[in-house]
Amino acid sequence: MIQTNQELRLTDSDRSVLRAIQSDASKTVRELADELGMSSSTVSRRLSELEQAGAIERRVALLDAERVGFPVCVFVLVDLVDHAKETRRQFESLVKSTPEILECFSVTGTHDYTLILRTRSVGEFEHILMERVLAHASVAQASSQIALRQHKYTTALPL
Repeated sequence: MIQTNQELRLTDSDRSVLRAIQSDASKTVRELADELGMSSSTVSRRLSELEQAGAIERRVALLDAERVGFPVCVFVLVDLVDHAKETRRQFESLVKSTPEILECFSVTGTHDYTLILRTRSVGEFEHILMERVLAHASVAQASSQIALRQHKYTTALPL
């Protein structure tokens, strides 16, 4: 692995390790080593280097949102009142303090941000939208789209 300014130049072995943990991060170093045909010490060293370089942010369990009680997925497009640094900071603080907001993107185009929320019900989403998002001083307006069905979901990058 060679590190340039921001992007890492990954070796084929690095990509193999990353693909393996993307599919199942619960595997032990020994299981990964057996699967990849490497020694445990090599896999352990590569994992450590990839973590230190920031290629691996964290290892988590992916939950089935519907099965654990969060069947409503909503995309919210947000416009801010202005583009001042403080306005953006305040909005991003709201986002970080709202656990139902799973993802937040600054975007190009006609809107400033796109949010992805998961809630237990449409009523719960309405409450968050009206009482948290639209009531926030940084927000000029928002529009939303409720997902009907999810056709693909992955967190695995195509390495």
